[in-house]
Amino acid sequence: MALTYLELRRETKALARDVRRATEQHKKTAAAMDAEAKDTSRIAEQIAALKVDTATIAETREVSRIMQGLSQAALAFANAAEETSRSATAADQQAQSDHGGIHEAVGSSPVPMANRAWYTQE
Repeated sequence: MALTYLELRRETKALARDVRRATEQHKKTAAAMDAEAKDTSRIAEQIAALKVDTATIAETREVSRIMQGLSQAALAFANAAEETSRSATAADQQAQSDHGGIHEAVGSSPVPMANRAWYTQE
């Protein structure tokens, strides 16, 4: 499927917008997981002070470390998605700078354009 200039611009803008929205959600998720990891770490320290068995304390600390890793992975994903959004915005701007003048000239031309099929035959 060949994209027209307007379709390309519309699709890249939509991609950038959708990725930005998803990025914000990933950042919120990462922050929530980070907070939970810190809470779990505090709980591990509290149950250690209460002389709970060492296996339970170790497991609680391990859960905290795993949650922290998940938080970091979610944040890394969000940062990568943010870069994707910037790339989509840059692609839209590049399409506009490369082809915007042509699109405007075609739109304001007093000579009607031929059917698309004619151009593919020539």
